[in-house]
Amino acid sequence: MSGFIGVHAGAGDHSDDASLAYKKICREACKKGASVLKTGGSALDAITASIVALEDCPFTNAGFGSNLTWTGTVECDACVMDGESLAWGGVGGVPGIQNPILMAKSLCVRQTGKELAMGRIPPCLLVGEGARLWAEEAGIPTTDPKSLISDKARRIYNHYKKKLGKEQKKSIDMLSPLDTVGAVCIDSKGHVAAASSSGGIILKHSGRVGQAAMFGCGCWAQDGIEGKNSVATSTSGCGEYLTRTMLAKEAASDLTNASCGSTCLHGTMVNKFLGSPFLAGISEPFGGIIALKCDEEGVGEFLWSHTTRSFCIGYMNCQDKSPKSHMSKLPSGMEPGTKAIVEGVGFVLKQHLDTETEMQSSTS
Repeated sequence: MSGFIGVHAGAGDHSDDASLAYKKICREACKKGASVLKTGGSALDAITASIVALEDCPFTNAGFGSNLTWTGTVECDACVMDGESLAWGGVGGVPGIQNPILMAKSLCVRQTGKELAMGRIPPCLLVGEGARLWAEEAGIPTTDPKSLISDKARRIYNHYKKKLGKEQKKSIDMLSPLDTVGAVCIDSKGHVAAASSSGGIILKHSGRVGQAAMFGCGCWAQDGIEGKNSVATSTSGCGEYLTRTMLAKEAASDLTNASCGSTCLHGTMVNKFLGSPFLAGISEPFGGIIALKCDEEGVGEFLWSHTTRSFCIGYMNCQDKSPKSHMSKLPSGMEPGTKAIVEGVGFVLKQHLDTETEMQSSTS
């Protein structure tokens, strides 16, 4: 079976010591997704498997190990989109679910299923305790919310609480990685899917919902029709900025008709994120995105772009023996939030062709 999956473990500022660990979990997540594809699973199933692996990792900001709110609790956001049906499902600020992506997938699948009792329309977005109750009814495992707090998350929480107590003004956004996770995928039938999962920004206000739970902001997936490219995107960074610009959808829309994905994505990041009128007055717009585009011949590109100091990604073609990972970094001397770097690899879904070609990166 053919297919390609790409993941990210967050755009931010990763230390050299942490890079190896982040790259490793990206490779492991790719293996999980690729194993689903190799057995004939759908793109939607594959991205779910990859995101579960990332959510279970204690040092990503998703599921177990998520950033803590101002009051010291874990509230998770997640969303998935199926490029074949165009169905979407999301959860926001949900407590006590280690794998919120399972909840988001459940809502996504229900969009194409039967109505609820008395003809009610199944919800595509649920938040807070209502989302947790839905999970219990749907048989999705729930847990004591306190069990999702990792030692690392507690240390970070105490560290920044202390700093704020001293009225230090340094931006919380860039004191540590913004480890939102995400995935994009295309399966053997040419269908695409995308997902995003996040614990939100450090010390967020309880009840805050970020881009990972918002339609068109956390992810986007759309099968190509009438000669257009199939596209899938997933974002990371400051959720408010990604929500205001709807970066996931904007990038996907631009890539639908693009011949050169890297040039197209670079233009999107410069014109519709860094230069967006919706971010006017924002001095440091931090964001990142992974994107997949594939034409009807099975020739595609997996791309990543970010305005943060670093961005960890991984990818795997089902024809490859093992996944690859990479910690992308802004060039020396380039200030975060001022320019965007774009990198990527090419791939094909047909076995008799080369499965990967390096592409030049571009900056602006």
